[in-house]
Order: sequence, then C-alpha cells, then structure tokens
Amino acid sequence: MYNMKTSTDLSLLHDKGILLSSGEICRNKINLISGAMTAPLVEAIWTFTENDAEAIERILATLNHLYHNDHEVEMIAVLRILYDVSGLQFPEDVQLLAEHPEARQYFLFSFLLDMEDCVQEFVTGSAGESST
Repeated sequence: MYNMKTSTDLSLLHDKGILLSSGEICRNKINLISGAMTAPLVEAIWTFTENDAEAIERILATLNHLYHNDHEVEMIAVLRILYDVSGLQFPEDVQLLAEHPEARQYFLFSFLLDMEDCVQEFVTGSAGESST
C-alpha cells in the first residue's frame, strides 16, 4: 500500500473536502469525482473502439478483476493507461485519491459502479440506433 507522501497530500485532501476533519473520507465528494471523470473516459473509449461493446466489456471485466482481487494500485495504473491512450488528461483529484488507501478503495468502488452504468447506457443506446 502507498503511504501518504507528505503532509501536503493530507492537507490537499482536507482542502478539497475529500477527508473530513475527523479523518474519515467524504464518500459524497468521492462519488462526485468518480461521476465527473467516468463518463468522459467511457465515451472516449467507446469512440476509440468504434462502439465495440465486447472491447469495452473486456476492459470493465479486467478492472473488476483487479479491484476484487485487491490490486487497487494496478487498477489505478490501468486507468492511467486508458486515459493516456484516450488522449485525456488523468484527473489530478484521482491521483491524490490514489495516495490514500481508504479514499482509493472507495473511489475505485464508485468508479466501477459508474462505469457499469455508462457502459450499459452506451450499449443500450447503440443497440437502439442499429435497430432503427
């Protein structure tokens, strides 16, 4: 597991409302970060794969596998790669979350739920377009 690099990281987490004064994570704030970053990434991947539902399902399955097998650091690395190949900038807030084990774990949990919703919307929307 990563340890917080400096007290500056903890201070930034507090300043951004990700860590509460009690030291607990703010799940609502992490949900907002996840929601804001997930849709643009899924859309970019969807476009990049030319609406290939199987490809995006494989990506989702790989991310789920990493998460459920306690490979959170590796999952963050895969997300960074997906951002790189999609031409998107990796969110600064996510990098900050990645340094805090509890925040990272909750963020990845939220991200997977958001990604599943986004994928379902794209796949359902694509199926509806092809039948018209």
